[in-house]
Amino acid sequence: MHAGETILDKISRECLIRQKLKDIPFVHYFSNDFMERNTQYFCIEDFMKSVGIYDVNTLEQADQESWDALVKQTTVFENWHEMLDNAGTEYYQLHMQKGLAI
Repeated sequence: MHAGETILDKISRECLIRQKLKDIPFVHYFSNDFMERNTQYFCIEDFMKSVGIYDVNTLEQADQESWDALVKQTTVFENWHEMLDNAGTEYYQLHMQKGLAI
């Protein structure tokens, strides 16, 4: 925490950061480096194609259980939510902190 910052201030700041992350299309969270270190894929596009995701429509129709099973089988993560959360955290650490004093 910053000097003089309360717990409520910190929570508010974290909420603002998370909201800003939501404004970034999620594909940008997944750098090629992230994908190579954590998956069997070179890039997020290759991963999406392997799941049958080619556009917003196929993404909306994706079967969550099948997707989670593939994530567990081909990555270091247990499910899609964990993978997305880790990618977002890494993205934040690499890009967002540069402009924010945390």
